[in-house]
Amino acid sequence: MVGASEAISRGRQARKEGNLAAAREHYAVATTIYREQNDILACAHTIRHIADIYRQEGNPAEAMPLYEEALELYRGNLATSILDLANAIRPYALLQEEQGSLDSAGRLWEEARNLYRSLRIDEGVSECDAHIARLQQS
Repeated sequence: MVGASEAISRGRQARKEGNLAAAREHYAVATTIYREQNDILACAHTIRHIADIYRQEGNPAEAMPLYEEALELYRGNLATSILDLANAIRPYALLQEEQGSLDSAGRLWEEARNLYRSLRIDEGVSECDAHIARLQQS
């Protein structure tokens, strides 16, 4: 049986090659292993990547609950890094925006901006600011 690290590696490679279905399958294997090991943060990170793939494929119905689960896991764990949380909020904000949930998207962009700002990640702050400005014009 393949380990979680190998499954993640295979998932990254499949995604790089454009084989999103295979990438999802490899990430799902890793998620199962992380759940069995009770590695909450690795599980959250992997779930977020699966959600990203669904979003990339234009399948918001599959992505939405995965982003929500990843955020719940991150927010419920005191060991969560600020960067991991910000990087999980960002694509969920994009999805909310794409789905027309502009109030929710705005709150998420604000939260991500504050997290990126606390880390002094100017690129992240700028992206969030651009989305917030666009939402305010809507």
